[in-house]
Amino acid sequence: MSGRRPVTEGATVACSLGAAPSTLATPADRALRVGNRRLALVSDHTAEAVRPFGMCNAMGNPQVAAATAAAGGVLTPQPCAPALDGPWQPGAAAVRGAQRAPLDEGCTCACRWGGVVSVVTPGAVGARVG
Repeated sequence: MSGRRPVTEGATVACSLGAAPSTLATPADRALRVGNRRLALVSDHTAEAVRPFGMCNAMGNPQVAAATAAAGGVLTPQPCAPALDGPWQPGAAAVRGAQRAPLDEGCTCACRWGGVVSVVTPGAVGARVG
């Protein structure tokens, strides 16, 4: 994990089955910062933190499966509603003042519908973790 950049508010994230990248949000009251940006933690996997990725192409998504069936088997993407089941993995080494591990650019998070969310641009410039 050494040398990876920490992820901060405003980082660009993408889903392997989504049509467009999205922006990661962090709680406004988070005190941990990298420069002037709030540090993201592995626990930032909620709908408030991870916004939709445009259209979803995952056949595991019931809405996509139903629309595809109605279209005679032609894949019919539907609006994305991220359903991230757990924390980002693997997480960076803990930092002083954090009760949970920080998120770094090498972390991923699985969507219940089958996609994998990854960090495209971490948001932090010049900082490293590990």
